[in-house]
Amino acid sequence: MADKSGVGKGDVEAPEPAPCPFDVNPVDLLTMNEGKDMAALKGLGGAQGLAKKLATSLHEGLDPSTVDAHAEAYGHNKFKETPPKSFFSLVWENLQDPVIIILCVAAAVSTALGAAIPEQRKHGEWIEGVAIWVAIILVVSVGAGNDYQKDKQFRKLNAQKDKIMVKVVRGHQTLLVENVELVVGDVYLLDTGDKVVADGVCFDCQGLVIDEASLTGESDPIKKNTDEDPWVRSGTQVTEGSGKLLVVAVGENSEWGKTMALVGEAGDDETPLQVKLTWVASTVGKIGFGVAICCFAALLIKWCVVNGGFPVSKINQNGPIQFFLYSVTIIVVAVPEGLPLAVTISLAYSMKKMMKDNNFVRVLAACETMGGATAICSDKTGTLTENRMTVVEGWFAGQQFDHLPDPSELPREVCDELKLNCALNSKAFVIEAGPKVDFVGNRTECALLMMIKTWGCTYTAVREEYEASVYKMFGFSSSKKMASCSVKFADKFRHYNKGAAEWVLKRCTSMYNGSQIVQMGDAEREKLVEVVTGMAKRGLRCICLTYTDYPLVDDSRPADFFEDSDNLDRNLVALAIVGIKDPVRKEVPEAVRVCQRAGITVRMVTGDNIHTAQHIARECGILTEDAVAMEGPDFRKMAAQELLPLLPKLRVLARSSPEDKLTLVSMLKQHGDVVAVTGDGTNDAPALKESDVGLAMGIAGTEVAKEAADIVILDDNFSSIVKSVLWGRSVFTNIRKFLMFQLTVNFVALVIAFFGAVIGGQEPLNVLQLLWVNLIMDTMGALALATEDPNPELLLMKPYGRNENLITRIMWKHILVQGFYQIFWMFLILYGMPVFLNGAKYNGRYDIEGREDWWKRECMSELSGYINSTQTCNQMLECGFPYYDTAVGRVSIQSPACMLYPLWQNSSSTIKTVPEDPRTAMCDYDRPNPGATGNPGCVWHSQYQDADTKMKRDYETHMHDEYIHVLSCLFNAFIFCQIFNEINARRINDEYTIFVGLFTNPIFCSVIAITVVFQVIIINVPFINNKFFKVNRLNWQEWLATVAIGFGTIPLSLLTRWLSKVLPENCLRGTRVHASTGRTLSGKPGDRTASSGSRTVSGGARTVSGGPNARAGSKLSPRVAAANGTV
Repeated sequence: MADKSGVGKGDVEAPEPAPCPFDVNPVDLLTMNEGKDMAALKGLGGAQGLAKKLATSLHEGLDPSTVDAHAEAYGHNKFKETPPKSFFSLVWENLQDPVIIILCVAAAVSTALGAAIPEQRKHGEWIEGVAIWVAIILVVSVGAGNDYQKDKQFRKLNAQKDKIMVKVVRGHQTLLVENVELVVGDVYLLDTGDKVVADGVCFDCQGLVIDEASLTGESDPIKKNTDEDPWVRSGTQVTEGSGKLLVVAVGENSEWGKTMALVGEAGDDETPLQVKLTWVASTVGKIGFGVAICCFAALLIKWCVVNGGFPVSKINQNGPIQFFLYSVTIIVVAVPEGLPLAVTISLAYSMKKMMKDNNFVRVLAACETMGGATAICSDKTGTLTENRMTVVEGWFAGQQFDHLPDPSELPREVCDELKLNCALNSKAFVIEAGPKVDFVGNRTECALLMMIKTWGCTYTAVREEYEASVYKMFGFSSSKKMASCSVKFADKFRHYNKGAAEWVLKRCTSMYNGSQIVQMGDAEREKLVEVVTGMAKRGLRCICLTYTDYPLVDDSRPADFFEDSDNLDRNLVALAIVGIKDPVRKEVPEAVRVCQRAGITVRMVTGDNIHTAQHIARECGILTEDAVAMEGPDFRKMAAQELLPLLPKLRVLARSSPEDKLTLVSMLKQHGDVVAVTGDGTNDAPALKESDVGLAMGIAGTEVAKEAADIVILDDNFSSIVKSVLWGRSVFTNIRKFLMFQLTVNFVALVIAFFGAVIGGQEPLNVLQLLWVNLIMDTMGALALATEDPNPELLLMKPYGRNENLITRIMWKHILVQGFYQIFWMFLILYGMPVFLNGAKYNGRYDIEGREDWWKRECMSELSGYINSTQTCNQMLECGFPYYDTAVGRVSIQSPACMLYPLWQNSSSTIKTVPEDPRTAMCDYDRPNPGATGNPGCVWHSQYQDADTKMKRDYETHMHDEYIHVLSCLFNAFIFCQIFNEINARRINDEYTIFVGLFTNPIFCSVIAITVVFQVIIINVPFINNKFFKVNRLNWQEWLATVAIGFGTIPLSLLTRWLSKVLPENCLRGTRVHASTGRTLSGKPGDRTASSGSRTVSGGARTVSGGPNARAGSKLSPRVAAANGTV
């Protein structure tokens, strides 16, 4: 019974934890694991005793029916996720943008003044402020919505990074389960290259070496043993050997889980394209800032002149507040914040789609970089081939067969030894579920398991029978090209070896000739090498199976003799050489041709025999007549200065080591290539890191390789790599599409805003209209153009390389042509409609009444409440004040109709004409010294000044009303120009195919449809049009004309593209060329330069082995080379 003495009346007692159904308390187990308490482990009876208390078996594994109970008692193998940001928190983040803050302040001032001052409230000046608030909310909400969807998408994709399939023993069966399904009590199998995903106690250690740098910071890997240090931690990696763990802690209870709980989630770094676009956005923003300042200054000066100073009471009546809002809005439009957003949207969209194409993107920047790849270094097995390995022929016990022999065709003892070699000297296993067979582990080993299965041997039964007898296991080594294991029998140790035939034969001293073991001399070895060469030329992988014996006791051998396989792999007896067929994937030859057409050089880097590699390379279309094939050993012997001239022709590197692959990648980067490289083994990690884009194999790849890679090819298929190139080019091209579209809008909007405000005094687009343009341009445009699916035509162009200009000459051509077209129509509408479409024919709809005409018509009405309004109107209209000028005003002043004229004619002054200065003309006609500085004013002049200010202000309002039809047409034409130009922007390389795929792109069509619907609402719906957006409803003729002007951008674009192709080469033509034909398409190719991060390839004055005749014709094909991570 728990002690409750400390529980007060107001306290709520925590419920007691449910009793553990197993014999080990979770707290005690965690304490032992955390302290690596060997004494406690031994007190429980070691791993065997602990397993018994956890209700599991080291041999048979966990009972599948108790998995849930173990998870309930000891926890799940999951970590707490950082909660996603809510929509409202993203809204708040968007509101932190400095420009939005300025806009909010200006909108608040406008709303407050419009509502507080009675005169402004009467004219509804507060409505514009409210409308701006609505626009701000809309812009921020759409931005937050985009961010929310992007974050949700990235979370879903990033969750894939943590998914790892692990091998466990449950119910006496070896199974593959997801890492999150691992529970305490599981028997967990580890192999070289695995990432450890749970804490455990190692009870079967076969040279297990763990890299614990991620946890402890120790750079040296730790060798584990079952007696002194059996503790293995999650988050670490297996660098060598293999082993079996009894899982003792998972999820947040593991050491890695505790560490992760203390570490915050790191944010994504900006990709190179985002960095470049941020610079573009900054530059365009600065230009927009300059235009905004000029517009503000011009409008403010004009307002001060009209109002005769700076009347504070009128600052919110189309005054400085509105000018400030207008200027800030110009900055909002000019700053293309949609550029980085477009990259993010495009990358998020592409990552999602690439998953369907079996490309899992781990590093965002890889999407962009892959599009610029100029060289792909591919593995052979599983990537170019199907990885469905089958033994089809071979040499068995002195006899060569052109088929897999039946056991009856072989000596019984040979058959038995081969079964033991294939079953015990292997970590692979086969999962059979009905007719479906899944291979797990090395595919070569799986092929050997299937071979002995056809002989009637069950490998699992052999492993169980000899499990206690297996003394040492040595996994495949890429340096020695072989794997081996030592089995302890009653009278001897038998050491089984298998590996690359030409390497293993060097270690053989005997062979089985069908009836007995005989010595293997040079002649016999040469014959077997010829057998290997013959099979290799037919594209077969050749594996030699051998053994040798050692006495149980030998006082002369050192104590650690069995710790090094190099001691054991000597004096071998050759039993068989099998030829394993791995057919080329049907789609690979075409995929290779696509790469070659796209200007990408495909190279095969394999550990296979040179003859096998050449056969497969020719079948794939990689090795052509003028290409070079080399072996790893010869490649290593050559100095860098000798290799660099060979690189352009090098297509096959056979019998290569991981170091060879790393050197090749570094040299290609030094040569100026953008290199993508595939890898599956742990030793491939350096090459994957060194390359511009590392591609790990999702099926055959180790976790170490996947961690080092940028993209994981989920189906290990070369054609999926080609799809990643297409997607990479698509990301880059989509950003260019959006950039071309946005810069056109920016160019036109800034030009018409500047000239309209400075020259004409009219704002062609008001604040709300500019914010709507900004929404179309930034958010909607980014969504439409950044989510375009890849166009296969992209693979007909050369790669853009490292230093491709973001904006090509051909893009500038389209930006300027479309920009000037739109500017022409905008100015024609703004200044031409009132001139050309005036008169009765259009009922004066577009007439702009002159100031003089309006003053004559409205003076008495406007000044009806003024004293002496008749005299004031006469002075204004008949005397020519205040629009006095030499052509009109002087004649008006000196005419009898002007009431001042007779006063000056009859005055005692010597001056008999009306002076040009209003004060003098109205006040000094009866004074002896008219115009003198000290003369006081008069009632007429003060009334005139008040009337003049009122009439000017009212005329400004009248002018806006006069222009509203024209500005409505201008606004509608401008928006439809952007809508149709968005379609033009779908192709940036002078293609005519701007409509291809348009109606199969739901996002693009939806964006266009939404934009059109909202534009119709803005123009046609009362209150929204006249109060918010300050536009009038258009008639059908105006709709037809403005939409036609917008549609005109399409034929203009097609005409521009046609002229670019038929005119001689000039500044309007691009320089990007078709990758295979050399025909000019577009763009400016980046110069190939060496990567700044390239490794220096070392090498002295080394020479090609094989003497002066090593190179026949144009090919280098010396001997054989090494390692693709499999036997």
